[in-house]
Amino acid sequence: MKNFGTLIVGIILFIGAFFLLWWNEGNSAKKINIANYAKKYAIEASSINIQRENDNKLIATNGFAKTSATLGDEFVSSPNTLVLDRNVKMYQWIENTEEGKTVYQKDWSDIEQNSDEFEDKSHKNPRFLISSKECIAPNATLGKYVLSEKQIGMIEPQKEFSDLKEKAEYKIIDNQYYKGRNIENPEIGDLLISYNYAPSDTTISIIGEQKNDNTIVSMVHKNIGAIYIQYDGKMTKDEMLEKYTNDNKMQTMVLRFLGWILMFVGLKLFFEPLMNILNLVPILGKLADYTTTFIFALITFVLSLFTIAIAWFAFRPMLSLLLIIIGGTIIMFVKKKLIKKEN
Repeated sequence: MKNFGTLIVGIILFIGAFFLLWWNEGNSAKKINIANYAKKYAIEASSINIQRENDNKLIATNGFAKTSATLGDEFVSSPNTLVLDRNVKMYQWIENTEEGKTVYQKDWSDIEQNSDEFEDKSHKNPRFLISSKECIAPNATLGKYVLSEKQIGMIEPQKEFSDLKEKAEYKIIDNQYYKGRNIENPEIGDLLISYNYAPSDTTISIIGEQKNDNTIVSMVHKNIGAIYIQYDGKMTKDEMLEKYTNDNKMQTMVLRFLGWILMFVGLKLFFEPLMNILNLVPILGKLADYTTTFIFALITFVLSLFTIAIAWFAFRPMLSLLLIIIGGTIIMFVKKKLIKKEN
């Protein structure tokens, strides 16, 4: 039964890797097209002096995001705040698998560890009595532009909130509320609550479509899709597009590597039942493990290249052709070596 489960997981990971690689390349190509379009057509605009001739056009602007909203909860109140994040951690039992064995350790985590699903039921975690949450100002402006709640929510709350007031059952330690006996020797169920916020007058930069109601929205292009870019900090159009392009490159490379790893692990898991049989003969099992690891790595690498190449074909035909040639060369090289070895 365990071998059957391993086989199913292997199939899911192997097939899922193709979908991930395909989506990643399409998403990357889309972002490249967005950056190219914005570089060509976006107009540098002032946020404090709206030009009506820019209505329904793509603009790039920056300035101070302002609000008079007060955000808070039962613990804190933060005036003139764009975004307020409450982060709650609990000292809990955490279940992990190390070298095929289930182990348990105590640690702080902002993710509730459901002990009902633990293999060893003797390790009990209480439920979170209070959860993490994000508060967003209902209204704010960027110069003369009006920001939506979604745009406000994209602002990163980077400042640590330190104006904590005394609260029954809680101690204030390092700008955090602590509920427990001793933070130096915490017990299961102890709580830590901290806050971060983005104050009014935080600078942001946006590329989007200017509307006649003084809002900036996503521009919908029939061939490219939704065009909207927003970053914290004061940036010019070129600076935003450079960061957008670099972020896209980094994400694309990371997901390519992840796709290949998922494909490789999936293939390994699929053949694990067979490897378990071969491992009954120690020398044979070890030799087979080394050999199949190399072969699986090579096969999945080539399959990843072909998947990337096919996904890019509609967007970058020359790059697609280059990847196909590289993959084909690897196959021919390995085939030639195998034939030579047989001879």
